[in-house]
This record gives sequence, C-alpha cells and structure tokens, in this order.
Amino acid sequence: MITIPKKVEYSIILIAFLAKRGQGTVSLTQVSKKLMLPYRFLGQLASKLKEAGIVTSREGKSGGYELVEGWEKRSLYDLMEALGENKRMVKCLGDGECSRAADCDLRKIWNKVEKNFIDQLKQIKLEEV
Repeated sequence: MITIPKKVEYSIILIAFLAKRGQGTVSLTQVSKKLMLPYRFLGQLASKLKEAGIVTSREGKSGGYELVEGWEKRSLYDLMEALGENKRMVKCLGDGECSRAADCDLRKIWNKVEKNFIDQLKQIKLEEV
C-alpha cells in the first residue's frame, strides 16, 4: 500500500492552517501549539516550503510564515517534489535497478500505475486542501 510520509502530511496541514488564517504571518511556535505538531520538524518543513516558493517568512517580533501569492495553483506533486518525495513507487522502475527489467511484464504495469498516480498528483491543486 502507498503511504504518505509525515513530512507531506504535516506540510499539507501547515498549508491548510495558513490558508484558513488568511493574511498576515504566524509563528511556527503558534502553529506548533495550535496543531500539536513538533516545532523542530515544522521548522524543517517550512524551510523547504520557502525554498519551493510556497511560503514566505519574515523575521522579527511580528515575523513568521505566510503563503505566497499564487500558492493555491501549485499541485500536490509540486509539494512532494519540494519535500524530496519524488521517488519511484517500486525500486525496479529506476534505471539499472533490476536485472530482469527487459523481460518483466510487471514493470509495464508498475509504470502505468506510477504514471497515473503522478498525473493525479499534478491535477490536485493545493487550494483543495
């Protein structure tokens, strides 16, 4: 079964929280307390989301994080890529990782499943969270 890593799940929770809050920054301390999520882990995720251009941050007394303009048009696939979760579903789909790849009928099936999964992730926009 496919599982969603905690970093993807928590990032979606963080994005949804920021979206519901609307304008203005919010500190990770506030988010951590309100959502009961680990502060240090949120910090790591917020940093990756900032690098990906999904959130922006401001330092200082009234600092914190907020969503950037246009964040809602980004996809779940964009989010997973930003978090380094763009891995193959099955190891054998990687180049040179399976000695039976040339004669494997299952490889075709896994490629089809993975392509459909990625296509779906690209169609789901972050605004839907």
